[in-house]
Amino acid sequence: MFKKKRQPREADSKQVFDYACWLLARRAYSTAELLKKFRTTFIPNEEIFEATLQKLKKLKFQSDESFAQGFVEMHRDWGKRRLELELAKKGITKELIADAIPSEEDEVARCREALLTKLRGKEIPSEWKEKQKLLAFLARRGFDLDVIQKILIS
Repeated sequence: MFKKKRQPREADSKQVFDYACWLLARRAYSTAELLKKFRTTFIPNEEIFEATLQKLKKLKFQSDESFAQGFVEMHRDWGKRRLELELAKKGITKELIADAIPSEEDEVARCREALLTKLRGKEIPSEWKEKQKLLAFLARRGFDLDVIQKILIS
């Protein structure tokens, strides 16, 4: 009924590289995510893991910069705070996060886009209670209060 948890197995560099290619063929991964996958699948051997990551970067199969850019682009309806939090969870450095996060003007446009998607072509309500619901929705998406107020007032 329950799946047995697989025990980590001994690995050589070819097995780790093949596993990494298989993972990256499905979706993009950060370096920290790949290391976590390697450690749960194989008996830890940091030399092989680091060599594999270097080979992946050399072949341009994996890059934290492109991962961060793609993640931000995929989550266009998220605000700056949520994007920073999620990228940090995935092991991206603060410098790369700062480079990937959109500017203030882009933040306003992204917030407006998320609001229009939520409203589905309706007008912004004039009732305070309805505006409060929209404010809460946008805050959960990670938009700053200043940005939300700009959108809801204009």
